[in-house]
Amino acid sequence: MHPDIKSYFENNPPPQSIDVLIADSNGILRGKQFPGDGLQKLYEKGANLPVSLMFCDVRGETPQELLQPPLMGDPDITYRVIEGSLRPVPWAKVPTAQVMLRATDAEGNDSALDPVTVLESVIKRLNEDGMFPVVALEGEFYLLDPSKNPPEPLKPENGWPAFEGPQVYALEPLRDVQGFLNQVKDVAAAQQIPLTSVLCEYGDSQFEMNLDHSADIAAHCRDFIMLKQAIRNVAIANGQLASFMAMPLATSGGSGCHIHVSVLDKDGNNIFGQDEGKLIHAIGGLMETMGQSMAACAPHANSYRRYQKAGWSPNAANWGRNHRLVSLRIPISGDKDKRVEHRIAGADVNPYLLTASVLAGVHHGVTNKCNPGPETIEGEAPHKGVQLPTRWREALMAFDKSDFFREWFGNEFVDMYLRAKYAEEENFHIEVPDRDLGWCLRTV
Repeated sequence: MHPDIKSYFENNPPPQSIDVLIADSNGILRGKQFPGDGLQKLYEKGANLPVSLMFCDVRGETPQELLQPPLMGDPDITYRVIEGSLRPVPWAKVPTAQVMLRATDAEGNDSALDPVTVLESVIKRLNEDGMFPVVALEGEFYLLDPSKNPPEPLKPENGWPAFEGPQVYALEPLRDVQGFLNQVKDVAAAQQIPLTSVLCEYGDSQFEMNLDHSADIAAHCRDFIMLKQAIRNVAIANGQLASFMAMPLATSGGSGCHIHVSVLDKDGNNIFGQDEGKLIHAIGGLMETMGQSMAACAPHANSYRRYQKAGWSPNAANWGRNHRLVSLRIPISGDKDKRVEHRIAGADVNPYLLTASVLAGVHHGVTNKCNPGPETIEGEAPHKGVQLPTRWREALMAFDKSDFFREWFGNEFVDMYLRAKYAEEENFHIEVPDRDLGWCLRTV
């Protein structure tokens, strides 16, 4: 018996069902259910599923543009269990386990098309050059009333009147949804998700949940995906809608995914704390590569709506200390936890690809001693910086032309990702939305 299974049985009842999960290139979980007695076989042989699952669009559709050589005929590949990912599913009505899979190629090696492999290849390059990153992800989301169309911010559980305004960092709005939050914390504990803090964010019924920092970066990204799934399912069980959409409400702020990054040397010392010049160079590398990375940081049409409204979503490459209007922020910290906070991505991001793009930029900056340019001083207006591509097609083209990301992510992944994303972008703009009819039907 595999040690994962043995440990699971020591702490949980035998599952009647197994949720077999794959995180696609959008960070959306896809998969199927297996009988509960199939765990050992699953660990031994994996599961054969279409390779195209990794590149479904946000609607779960497989673009026909994707099913050209080498994916003509939509072939299956073997997905193998990610060891350490076996967890109970507390919201299921019968004893259920879930396990995460990753793609392999025809030779049984980790597939270059899987975002997990992309991230691990980036980490390997950093490690080979004596850099051992530590990251912490923060995710924002809205709790919405699904009975309204379009959905509206959720009213307090106790029936009291809702607060007026976002009430950022206030504790009373947290108490208004305390039942929901307690259930999320219980699920996180059951699934061993290292949830650290919860806060009221800047939108009405918007919240943020943070994970503890980790040097096991692929597992940390997996925990982030699992936490999103847990939040959604706890909300469903309570008749609520939890959304990590980047911009679900036109009248409120968007939901971001911020990532904090520090780098250790082989002895476990924070190189940014020992030599702040390396932190500044890392920021320089992130600024040089940020525009090219936007297709990974903002994967959907809705992602780009966050950048159109003045507020907390930066749309230029700039940096500063203790300043929340810049894209790269150095938080207040001591030498041991000196770090940079990357503030560009939306909560709809694939955390593997976001983290891979950020770590590649850090490596580029440190090794090439990149200069980030002038610092935005605390209390002053942010430097304009280099404008980022804030339209979907522009971002895809920048990623397409990026020799940097083709080197770091591999041509095979970049080409397949873009094949899927160009098709999704095209399909989005072909549709005629209500806004077109409202503006133009009787006026032009």
